[in-house]
Amino acid sequence: MVESADLTKPHTWFPFARAMKRKIIYHCGPTNSGKTYNALQRFMEAKTGVYCSPLRLLAMEVFDKVNAKGIYCSLLTGQEKKRVPFSNHVACTVEMASTQELYDVAVIDEIQMMADRYRGYAWTRALLGLKADEIHLCGDPSVLDIVKKICQDTGDELHEQHYERFKPLVVEAKTLLGNLENIRSGDCVVAFSRREIFEVKLAIEKQTKHRCCVIYGALPPETRRQQASLFNDQSNEYDVLVASDAVGMGLNLNIRRVIFNSLSKFNGDKMVPVPASQVKQIAGRAGRRGCLYPDGLATALHLDDLDYLIECLKQPFDNVKKVGPFSIL
Repeated sequence: MVESADLTKPHTWFPFARAMKRKIIYHCGPTNSGKTYNALQRFMEAKTGVYCSPLRLLAMEVFDKVNAKGIYCSLLTGQEKKRVPFSNHVACTVEMASTQELYDVAVIDEIQMMADRYRGYAWTRALLGLKADEIHLCGDPSVLDIVKKICQDTGDELHEQHYERFKPLVVEAKTLLGNLENIRSGDCVVAFSRREIFEVKLAIEKQTKHRCCVIYGALPPETRRQQASLFNDQSNEYDVLVASDAVGMGLNLNIRRVIFNSLSKFNGDKMVPVPASQVKQIAGRAGRRGCLYPDGLATALHLDDLDYLIECLKQPFDNVKKVGPFSIL
């Protein structure tokens, strides 16, 4: 009874995964460095595979991309289930990943989310429990030491592949000085509440000739997909994006410059500074490889936020000390 109630060894909860000799490849680096691209190449080459996404929209993006290449792939999220006949691949949100199916290759994207107090359990569960011969982890270095410790406990073979950013990320010292008339084509304004997102969108469209797309987590899947496609398509008038922090999670968007509407957000109790790791992740989405712009730019709407932005981008990645198999509510 005591042994069955022991929660200190979660790696023992997945005996079938422990019976396998899994190969773990950690693709370690900043945003826009090719980590996920390389992992997805292995996913598509494999006979069977699962891609575990941090976002519904990103799972849908991979689903579309893989099927467009002639590889049958199903989609599984909390909102959508699209079973493609004869498919041996699935793109899913990480919470929906099956620890019962057997795969040749698994990809767990944004592995640093293991440290998130609310959703991190899903990444921990996927790493411990996926029955895949080869598991590709994509993320920054913050949880590398934790992954090393987990692999020691599980007996899995760990390989590290380190990456550098393809294009430089430059902080624009001249902010927008609080004036949305300084918005330019290819800009993405990031706000941390739905109310702010729509206030900024309306203000930009009222004060300038730009048209705005919006992306935030609670949008219906098809609407999010449509908004992302509109912004990426250079042939229409929708040339500015207003988005939540969802843009930091690996979405492929043609962003020239990330502009923070503010660098504080409500945490459910009070206004707090946006964590440095989140600032780095969001700012890093500017100037992705293959987009039209030579560099990625980041700045703030207000001059008062500039010093904090520079400080965040200079900070090294956190070294996470602990993760857990349960959500902390």
